[in-house]
Amino acid sequence: MNKKQSYLGVSLVVAGCTALSLPSHGQTLEERVKRLEQENREQAAAIEQQQKTIAAQKQALEGAPMRVQELERALEEKRVHYGGWFQNIDITGLIEVEASYVDPFEGTSESDITLATFELGIASQVNDWVQVVASLLYEQDETDLEVDLAFITIANPDLSPIFFTAGQLYVPFGAYQTNLLSDPLTLEIGEARETAAQIGFVHNGFSGSVYGFSGDNDVDGEQEIGSWGANLAFAMETGNLTWSAGAGYINDLGDSDSLADLISDNRGERYNTLYAEDPHTTFSMDPTERTGGWTANLAMVLGDFNVIAEYLTAADDFDPDSLSFKDQGAQPAAWNLELGYSFDLFGKEAVAAAAYQTTEQALALELPEERWLVGISVGIFDNTALSLEYSYDTDYGTSDGGTGETGSALVAQLAVEF
Repeated sequence: MNKKQSYLGVSLVVAGCTALSLPSHGQTLEERVKRLEQENREQAAAIEQQQKTIAAQKQALEGAPMRVQELERALEEKRVHYGGWFQNIDITGLIEVEASYVDPFEGTSESDITLATFELGIASQVNDWVQVVASLLYEQDETDLEVDLAFITIANPDLSPIFFTAGQLYVPFGAYQTNLLSDPLTLEIGEARETAAQIGFVHNGFSGSVYGFSGDNDVDGEQEIGSWGANLAFAMETGNLTWSAGAGYINDLGDSDSLADLISDNRGERYNTLYAEDPHTTFSMDPTERTGGWTANLAMVLGDFNVIAEYLTAADDFDPDSLSFKDQGAQPAAWNLELGYSFDLFGKEAVAAAAYQTTEQALALELPEERWLVGISVGIFDNTALSLEYSYDTDYGTSDGGTGETGSALVAQLAVEF
């Protein structure tokens, strides 16, 4: 399933430009020239502030999926070209329809057509300091219609490099960038949507933040704001080379969306087994400790080529009752290495990409040990893309508890932003 994300950001616009550009009767030529020069200065200042705001917003939601990034870009384009409407409110959306053919490790092959993604985003620049963003998300067979994002950002890049964000968001642990349809395996382990508070900065190419939240699993049965993380990144543009590098830490990787549910299920099953043997068991259904996680990423764009590299790993072994591998505590990890190339295809913008991804000790997450992917995406109309992807997976070996088999999938997607 595609989660091409980017987060829903907002920026300041040039207010009143249309009215200012109308000719004023009775003005001299010199007065009109001065007025136009003033308009140009105001517009340049607004564009500069917009660029600063976009940088802060990208740092604020580094850990979000690619689909959120696509919505953010659409919101920015609307605000730049058309301005806000109804008190600076902007609305944009994303629909992705996919046809797939899947040959799994075991069992018969399957094919389907699904509404992979419907997302509707709303953003508003309330005043010079306050922005709000919210979005609704539906994914057929995966996610019922729900609030995906809802957060407030306090920032003014012209006056301070510091920003503050609070609400439901994807915590900035990992970058998860890709040119392909499928989520990278790093995201499958590390993505975490939480209600959190975050404070960070963007200054001279450097950016970073710290954040805290209560988490989905109560450690030792205590509900408290005990989960936190931090990240640091640097970006630079030199000639036709643009590159960025970042690293992050989270003190409880078990709070990620996939691991939190799995840990809860595993401990629940263990409790039921022990309770059947002894109704007075003291086994805790909640995790008894936190297991941290590390991530590092690098991205480069050189002319028409781009390279993405990312690594994510648990900092230590999980409690075997929470997450195990070969009857011991698991330490899941994942790599993503990707090469993309942008080109014109019959006068249309196109991107082709190939990726190699691996995991370690992630069998319990039902992830492959190795994955190869190739894909192409073509902008067939404005804001409309047709994409095709082929993936080839290798399961963990039988000695590890897997099947040792291979599987593949072919996915075609039609995506429209509006």
